[in-house]
Amino acid sequence: MARLKVLYPGNHTSSGNIGADIENVVRYLNSAEIADNTLSELLAKIFDTTTGKVKTLVEMRLDTTSGLQYRVGEYVSATEGWNTLATLTQVRGASGSDVGTIGAPLFSARADHVINLTINGQIPYPTGSTVFTYQHDTADAIVVYINGALQATSTYTHSHTADTVTLSSATSANDVVTIYKVQSANDSGYNRTEVVALAAQAVFPFVHTADQSVLVYRNGILQRPGGTNDYTQQPANSTITFTSALTAGDLITFIIVADTAQVRVSGLMTEAKFTDTNGFIPFNKLSIVDDEIPQAKVNNLTGLLANRGRIYVSATQPTSANAGDMWVDTAASPNVLKFYNGTGWLLTSPDTGIPAFATSNALQFLRVNSTGGGLEFSDVDLSALVTTTSIGAANGVAGLDAFGKMPIAQLPSTFATRSFYINELGSITNGDYRITRAFKQNVRLDAIAVKTTSGTCNVQLKAAGLNLGDIVAASSTLTEQNLSNSIAVDATTVSREIAITVTSATAVTDLEVTVAAVITNV
Repeated sequence: MARLKVLYPGNHTSSGNIGADIENVVRYLNSAEIADNTLSELLAKIFDTTTGKVKTLVEMRLDTTSGLQYRVGEYVSATEGWNTLATLTQVRGASGSDVGTIGAPLFSARADHVINLTINGQIPYPTGSTVFTYQHDTADAIVVYINGALQATSTYTHSHTADTVTLSSATSANDVVTIYKVQSANDSGYNRTEVVALAAQAVFPFVHTADQSVLVYRNGILQRPGGTNDYTQQPANSTITFTSALTAGDLITFIIVADTAQVRVSGLMTEAKFTDTNGFIPFNKLSIVDDEIPQAKVNNLTGLLANRGRIYVSATQPTSANAGDMWVDTAASPNVLKFYNGTGWLLTSPDTGIPAFATSNALQFLRVNSTGGGLEFSDVDLSALVTTTSIGAANGVAGLDAFGKMPIAQLPSTFATRSFYINELGSITNGDYRITRAFKQNVRLDAIAVKTTSGTCNVQLKAAGLNLGDIVAASSTLTEQNLSNSIAVDATTVSREIAITVTSATAVTDLEVTVAAVITNV
């Protein structure tokens, strides 16, 4: 944008010079307007008009794909308006190494939202809000409190892709919604179980150990451990017992916290005695007993074993064979080697099992018998075959063209019959009246029926702009008449209008016309 300049500094002795400078100021102020907002209105959106402090809503987030991002202003969508400050690679920096464990909290990233609270002149979450922006990962468990009460997992959902937590019920003014995320169970031992109490129930089965810390909630309220308080733990019996019977429908929540002071730091061990030059652990540094490594963890072993054949040695037929398996049949003397083809066991040397043949076996073929246990000669069954002389012949079968379709010549001359109908209401005068327009088909017009409510006229068919066929007299008495000669309308490539022409109309009111037609292939 051009800078504001004084065109005639110190030279405002004429109205022309003054007007030029004033016009220059006006142009400058107009160019500063955005979306019909004056410069003052635009600044009021950024700064507080009383204190002069910045009041625009500025948000930041760590996007799991794009990295560290920010946006300025108000947006309806949680995904719009974000600008990237640093990519994930820039935020993460160089890869680290595994140096052991470090202390870290189980619950982290606490976020408190007060419903209907004004922040910098804006209300981020008005009364009734259910969706809250919250950055978290796939493995993170989400814990939600409303006004200090733990919420059941069935009352909310969360999405790590949209970075949101959604409540199933609308919030009220001044509600305090608190959201935590919890380290994955692999790192922290976190586990959450919810149970609905029965009437007068006090003892609840819950598997835990004496080394684990258990938090117990009743309808979202944290309970106190101890015999003089709310509950006691029995790790040996895997139970938790309340000191007083509960009410039917009470929601009891158990949260296990194990090794909360330690989390794993992922990376590579860099000490030379534990890793090679590529950062991998040498095999002789691993304590692995025989048969401990699963087949799927050995490169290509699962596929190799799946493709191998097995060999059975027995006097009875194996029952769980796969195609390609071998069987040494010890019931035969000498023993016979057979292979399984997926349906039955066959000899590996077919020549030893081919039966003797005679002249009566001429033109027969060799096949496996119905039991799958041997070979036999059999006639060729042609009963299900179609002879070439039957193709396209009377009482035979239709042939196909080079595209696998039935030729037109083998189709019946009539595909379908139908009636074209028109009912013109009111006063009828001489002229043309469209019935229909045919396209991509051959149409043959065979008959016509006409009738008026009152009055008389003559009706003649008109196709492709030409009057064709008989002239039929129409009156209040229904007239049904076959045409002396059928009218063929070829609309296979170009659409054709089918209409009627009315002549000699005398006081005609309402005209009803029905044309009998046949859709043909020629």
